[in-house]
Amino acid sequence: MRPFRLQTLANQGNKCALCQQPLAPADAVLDHDHATGECRGVLHRGCNSMLGKIENHRRIAKLTSTVALAQFVQGIIPYLFSDGLGVAYPTFRTADEKRVKRNTQARKRRAASKEQA
Repeated sequence: MRPFRLQTLANQGNKCALCQQPLAPADAVLDHDHATGECRGVLHRGCNSMLGKIENHRRIAKLTSTVALAQFVQGIIPYLFSDGLGVAYPTFRTADEKRVKRNTQARKRRAASKEQA
């Protein structure tokens, strides 16, 4: 008999039960409900990790009921695809701005080390 995780993965069509993307056995983990211990499906490690973060932090976010959690999860997709407010976060830097800052700091460190030598 195949191990339960591999059999469940095969029953799911070799896809992650959450994201529905192809799932290799090496990346597959058996997910379970931490309250009941019941196995729910086989997920990518990353999907399982993200689900765990949502479930473990729901109390902090005051999403204590199943209905409140469901409403939160259903709101994620429209929120992510909504238009922004047109204002960049104050500390946001583009990749180019970060690179320039790193290079400037590196030049200053090299100059300081030459002065000490």
